[in-house]
Amino acid sequence: MAKNVMAITKGHETNEQKAIRQQALNEVKNAPMVAADPPTFLDEVAKAEYKRLIVLLADGISALDENILASYCATYSAIVACQKAINADGVVMTENKINPAVKQMDALTKTLRSLANDLGLTPQARLKMAWNNAKQEDNSDPFKALVKS
Repeated sequence: MAKNVMAITKGHETNEQKAIRQQALNEVKNAPMVAADPPTFLDEVAKAEYKRLIVLLADGISALDENILASYCATYSAIVACQKAINADGVVMTENKINPAVKQMDALTKTLRSLANDLGLTPQARLKMAWNNAKQEDNSDPFKALVKS
């Protein structure tokens, strides 16, 4: 799921700051949902990844995140193409030269990792969101438990 804005805040916030942030979050939540069909400029591998992620991110992604998601999928597709080139030609090509696809794949992997973090796709990003959500619930309202009972 894409990162929750309330979950990534750090430090203490006043009630007024929390209210402003919550209002902003509500506006973002009311944004149109991301299109189920992948953008036409993506290749087949990227489109398949887009469709796979749309199902997994259904409730946590909006149209505002579509460009990040498309970039993630295009980067993923480029990594797959690099891996195919490495599989075909090997890591080391003629005359002990490293296959250029290896360097390209390294750079693409760093980009993919960054985009995955932005979308909340890594275990670390999900753990951080869960931790911040739990922390936020603990600090939010001491009378919350009384109201629930």
